[in-house]
Amino acid sequence: MKNRKKLKVFGGAFLFSLAFTLSIRMGQGGALLSTSVWIFTATNFLTVLCVVILFHKILVDNAHKSVRQLKKQMLPSFVFFLVVTVFLSLLLYSLGVYILYLTEGWRIDNYLKILFQRDIPSTYVPLAIGLFFASIVFFYTTWRQAIEREQRLQEEKLKYKYRTLKTQVNPHFLFNSLNTLSEVIYEDVKKADHYIQKLAGIYRYILDNEETDLISLSEEIDFVKQYFSLQQERLSNKIELEIACENADKFKVIPISLQILVENALKHNVASEENPLKIKICTVEGKYIIVSNRIQKKNILKDARGTGLANLKERVKLIMGENLFIDQANNQFLIQLPIIRTCS
Repeated sequence: MKNRKKLKVFGGAFLFSLAFTLSIRMGQGGALLSTSVWIFTATNFLTVLCVVILFHKILVDNAHKSVRQLKKQMLPSFVFFLVVTVFLSLLLYSLGVYILYLTEGWRIDNYLKILFQRDIPSTYVPLAIGLFFASIVFFYTTWRQAIEREQRLQEEKLKYKYRTLKTQVNPHFLFNSLNTLSEVIYEDVKKADHYIQKLAGIYRYILDNEETDLISLSEEIDFVKQYFSLQQERLSNKIELEIACENADKFKVIPISLQILVENALKHNVASEENPLKIKICTVEGKYIIVSNRIQKKNILKDARGTGLANLKERVKLIMGENLFIDQANNQFLIQLPIIRTCS
């Protein structure tokens, strides 16, 4: 599919370049199949490709930005786009003129003089027309992308709030939590009180961050520790958590994302005292955080719809403009979650 898209881009760029060159040639009254036509078709083709690549890069850079952020970034991005486009256009056109001089055997000593006095001024009108249409495409595409992303994000927020509320009253989670509490409360009142505070803290964190797109990684790690500690009240030393995240306060992550990944590992794997489930969380290159565990798959798994993981994938794509990477190799299950650096 990607190769087909690339072929379409190359084909469209070539046809546009040929048509553009021929239209200018017809206006000048020259031969339509001369050497200069093919030379300038090639230089126009390279110019169009460079502009398309530049435009695509700007779109990708702005993919995760909100409409408010885009309002501040659009003008600088557009100026940068215009300056680079004009520079590339004139540079490649000058190269085309130089190649024409060589192929036609013209005197090179007059090249620069004629280039600046006649050839480059003759490109002003075609260049202005090209920039005009490029500007329309730039503003329309960039703004439409931001609006569509904002709409999709709002829709996903509504879905997420609904799913979060369902999670908060999940009978299975409440049953396990209350069952553990009923066992602890008769054994140790202080421990039971501590357990209730942990449980309340988990729900408080979820409620406080249901409208938040990104949160400090250090806060998310504290929340995961709290959640995991609650699970250890029930599973004891059957589960282990190892966290190696340096400078966590310098990064942001989607709220409740790590908890979903840890919960996913607990849900899909067997844990015992003889073979405890070990979950590892670490950062990689300041771009990703990895949650991994050895695969100890359950033979029977109830309610394995994967709603939380599917929801997280969509949120990562909408909020951060990236993908959640999942891999299974060497009996290890690994999930790579994008993070954003907040300061150097």
